[in-house]
Amino acid sequence: MIKRFDVVIWNYNRLQSLFDNIQRLRNLDKTRDRITVVSGSPSSAEAASVRAFTESTGIESRYLVRVNRGLAELARAEYFTGNVGTLDDNLSHEFIFQMQEHYLDTGSSYSRYPHGDVKGDVVPDGAVFDLDNIERLAEGLRLDVLFCDRLNPCWFKLGGSCYIAPNGGNFIIRSAEIRRPSAQSFIGRLMESCDNTYDWAVFAEYMWGYLFFKPGTRTYDLRRGRLFTSFPRGSFYVHNGPSNPRFREVYGKYHSALGLPHAVFVWEPAFDYAIELARRCKRTFARYCRQSMGV
Repeated sequence: MIKRFDVVIWNYNRLQSLFDNIQRLRNLDKTRDRITVVSGSPSSAEAASVRAFTESTGIESRYLVRVNRGLAELARAEYFTGNVGTLDDNLSHEFIFQMQEHYLDTGSSYSRYPHGDVKGDVVPDGAVFDLDNIERLAEGLRLDVLFCDRLNPCWFKLGGSCYIAPNGGNFIIRSAEIRRPSAQSFIGRLMESCDNTYDWAVFAEYMWGYLFFKPGTRTYDLRRGRLFTSFPRGSFYVHNGPSNPRFREVYGKYHSALGLPHAVFVWEPAFDYAIELARRCKRTFARYCRQSMGV
C-alpha cells in the first residue's frame, strides 16, 4: 500500500498549539498517514504528548529533534535533505504536508499581531483539510504543490519569471519534487548560506517559492479552489508595495551564496499606476453609493 501524507510540524515550544487544533486535519488514515514532529525545543513532555496522540488515535507518529537554529526554514531544509531523520524515511510518503506548529491555530496570542489581527502565516478562518479530498484533487489534477494561505502567497519576480512563496512556508508538496537531484543540491547550498538571522529566514521562505513554485508547476489554491500554472501578480500578495522591496533586500544579501544571478529589478510604473487608479475608483464609487443612499 502506498503511503500517503507525512504531516510534518516544525515546532519550537508550541506543540500544544498543534494538538489543540488537530481537528482541522480530517480523515487521517491509520494505515497510510503519519504525523512527524521536528522540534527545536526537545523535552520529555513533548515526546510524551506525541506518544499520547498515537495511543489515542492510532495514527503513526515520530518525534525528531534538532538544534534550534535558522527558524522553521532551516528545519525544512534539514528534513528535506535527511540531515534530520533519514532521507528515505522522510520522503517515504507520496506527499509532505508541512507547517509551522501554530499554522492551524487562529486563536493563540502568538498567531496574532499586537493589534489583534491574525498573522498571515496562519490558516484562513474556518479552514479544514480533508486529506481524502486533497488526495483526490492532487491525483485528478496531477498537482505538484498545494497551499492554503490567509492572505494569498507572496508574489515576486526574478529573471523575467513570476513566482510565489506561501506565507510561513506552509504548503503540501509531492515528495518526488524534493527528491530531485537539482532540488537536493539547491537546498544544500541554501543550508550552507544560513547565518541564523531573520533576514536569512525571509530569504529562504522566498527560495521555497523559487524552487517549488516555478512557472509551469501545477499548483492548487485550496482556499480559492483554483489551479495555477502561472502566477499573475494581481492574484497574489505583494509585500510592502508593488515593487516588493523586502524581496529585493534579502535577495541582494544572499543570492551569491547560492550561485544565483545578480538580479536587475525593474520598476513597473504603468502596472502600479493602474492598480492605484483602480483602488481610487473603487473608493470613489463606494463613497458615491453611500451618498446616494443618504448613508
